[in-house]
Amino acid sequence: MNMDRKRLLLLIPAVFCITIGVVWMAGDYVRKERQAREYASLAEAVKVTEEETSGEEISIAEPETTTEPETEAAYVSPIDFEELWKINPDVVGWITIPDTKIDYPILQAEDNETYLHTDIDGNDSVAGAIYLDFEDESDFSSLHNVIYGHHMKNGSMFKDVVKYKEQPYFDQHSDIYIYTPDREIHLKALAALYTTPDGIRRKTSFRSEEEFDAYVEQMTGKAITSAEPVNPVGKLYSLITCSYEFQDARTILYAYEVDEPEIRK
Repeated sequence: MNMDRKRLLLLIPAVFCITIGVVWMAGDYVRKERQAREYASLAEAVKVTEEETSGEEISIAEPETTTEPETEAAYVSPIDFEELWKINPDVVGWITIPDTKIDYPILQAEDNETYLHTDIDGNDSVAGAIYLDFEDESDFSSLHNVIYGHHMKNGSMFKDVVKYKEQPYFDQHSDIYIYTPDREIHLKALAALYTTPDGIRRKTSFRSEEEFDAYVEQMTGKAITSAEPVNPVGKLYSLITCSYEFQDARTILYAYEVDEPEIRK
């Protein structure tokens, strides 16, 4: 009897160890299965992400930097328009052509008769004034800006315009400047000719760009002198004065705006 109890006591620790081992192995198996399932889920998630983003460039956003915007110097006209407006509020600009006598204010009235024989002071004058066609925009934004001036024997007003019918003079005086209160307009001489004073010569509105381009070609087609434009003609200017090739003739100098950086605006 004592022998059986001793054997039983010896078997208990062994059974306990075996039981603990079985439990640990089962737990370990469960843990491994759970880890395997979690890894499989993670791998699947990574695979989807890679497929969705394949071929896409991944970039790291750089921190935004704030920079002060560049400010351009404000345009300051070399002409004191405030003083000119005290004399006559009809002043809209100033035209000057270097190395010529053309250096005058440009006026604009409600018709094309007022400044034929009226000067800037409002006085009767044979020389009149240089003036912009009344159908043009006063800021020279029309596609065709028509400017008139008399051909005076003393060389004043627009007499120098007739000299543009000579190619050397045309080439040497191709730069023309118009100053307004808001901007400087740089023009280049395009063509010069003499013609009749037909109404078509003062056409100022156009239905399309194509119509305007055709008009420019038509007006300059019979030019005596000319130059290739340095940029497409976006706006046309006409300087018109009397001429003497035949009765009631007109000399017209055509010019166009030059595209260039507006550094003074």
